[in-house]
Amino acid sequence: MNFDYGNILTRSFQLTWKHKAFWLFTMFPMLIGIFIFAAFIAPVFLLDGNDDEMMVLVLVLWVVVMIIGGIASLVAGTAGSASLMLGILRAERGEGSTSFMDLLRDGFQYFGRTLAVILILQFSIGAVITVFFLCVFLLSIVTMGLATICLQPVMILLTPVSFLVIAIMDGALVTLIDEDLGAWDAIKRAFQVVREHVWKFIILTLIVYFGSTILSSIFIFPAMIPAMAAPIFMETDIIGPVMTLIFGAFVCLFFPLMTLFSGIVGTFMTYVLSLSYLRLKRPPEQAAASESLPTA
Repeated sequence: MNFDYGNILTRSFQLTWKHKAFWLFTMFPMLIGIFIFAAFIAPVFLLDGNDDEMMVLVLVLWVVVMIIGGIASLVAGTAGSASLMLGILRAERGEGSTSFMDLLRDGFQYFGRTLAVILILQFSIGAVITVFFLCVFLLSIVTMGLATICLQPVMILLTPVSFLVIAIMDGALVTLIDEDLGAWDAIKRAFQVVREHVWKFIILTLIVYFGSTILSSIFIFPAMIPAMAAPIFMETDIIGPVMTLIFGAFVCLFFPLMTLFSGIVGTFMTYVLSLSYLRLKRPPEQAAASESLPTA
C-alpha cells in the first residue's frame, strides 16, 4: 500500500486550521492546569514565615487542589478527547455538525468508553514505565550512577514508545466511535493496526514532534524573556516591585501562548494519527478513494 505522508500532513493541517473550535477540546486539561498553578501560587504571597497555622492550612489547600484538579483534568480531558475524535470523524466524512457545543453534547455518549480506554492504557503502560524508572533509580543508587549511563539508550527509546502509545490511544478512540466497539476490543484492534504499520506512525509522530519543537522555540521563547531577566534584579533594592512585574508579565505572556500552542499542536497531532489510522485500517482501494476527498 502506497502511504502518502504528505497527503496526511497537508490534510491534517487544513482541517486543523479550518475547525479552530477543535483546539478548545485539546486545551481543556491545560486550562485546568493554569487554575491549579494559580491556586498553588496565590497563597505564597499571603504567607507569613512565622505563621505555622497558616502554613498548615496552605498545605491542606494544596492537597485538596491537587485531588480536585486531578479529577477535573481527567474528566475534562476525557470529554475533550471523545468530542475531538467525533469532530475529526465528522469533518473527514463531511457528515454531521462540527460546532463546538454539538460535539461536546454528542461526545458524552462515548465518555464512559473513552475513559476506560484512557485508564487501561495509563494503568498498564504507565505502570510498566513507572516500574522501569524505579528500577533505574535503585540501580543508580547501588552502582553510584553507572546504571543511568548504561541504560541511557533504553531511556531514549522511550520517546518513540510513548508516541506509539498515543497512536494506540487515538486509534482506539477512532475505533470505538467509528465501529461502535467496547474499550478493550477497540484497544486490541488499534494495537493490531499500529503494530502492522509501526514505522509509519513513528515517522509521522517524529515529524510532528520535531516540527512543533522548532516552532515552540520560535514563538514561546520571547514569552520566557521576563522570567530570564529576573536574576538581573536579584541584587537590586527594587527587587520586590520589579520581580512582581516580571512574574506578572511572564504569566500574562507565557501561559496564554503555551495554552494556545498546545491546543493547536495537540489537535494537529490527533488529526495526523487519526487520519493515518483511518487510512491504514481500510482496504487499499477505500484508503486511496478517501485521500482524494475534498477538504471538509
